[in-house]
Amino acid sequence: MEYRAFMEGVRPGSVTTSHEVIILLCYIIGKAGQPVTVDELNLALQQEALVNYFELMSAWEYLLRSGHLRQQDQGYVLSSLGKQTAAAFEGQLPAAVKERGTRALSQVIQQLRRQKENQVRIEKTSDGYQITLTITDIGTDLLSLRMFMPGREECEGIRRRFLEDPAALYRGVFALLTGDQLEAEETQPED
Repeated sequence: MEYRAFMEGVRPGSVTTSHEVIILLCYIIGKAGQPVTVDELNLALQQEALVNYFELMSAWEYLLRSGHLRQQDQGYVLSSLGKQTAAAFEGQLPAAVKERGTRALSQVIQQLRRQKENQVRIEKTSDGYQITLTITDIGTDLLSLRMFMPGREECEGIRRRFLEDPAALYRGVFALLTGDQLEAEETQPED
């Protein structure tokens, strides 16, 4: 007997049974191509409103206990049983749900990696905020940029945009400082 999944906070058209949640997790973990954590899965699936948090945690615990997952490095990958499950049952999932889940997990993994490799520090000053953006490579800072901003909201916008594409800042600053305007123009967003 299939149990209906707890659907609070889940968008219509998503998975509706506990069994489907398990299949979805196996599917997107398999597509990730690298170890994932439950926190990464949670961020991705909540961002897309595909699975309720409690259903996610229940399915995660089941996959661990049943041997569908095995630990690798700092995360988990599918065991051979998990791979078989994903392959055998992925057809039961709506294509849009598989696509949104896979894309969201990939984006979360990239975003968390960028946050780990690139730091943003926001400090309150007497008249506003100082924001420091740092791009690190192999332990050495490639670029560190510190700016004054009048408000916290502006700092948060800069933080978000910087972490979306830190290389764009590096390319732009490098091009402006070396006089390579063609490179600088390529980093400018199109209107």
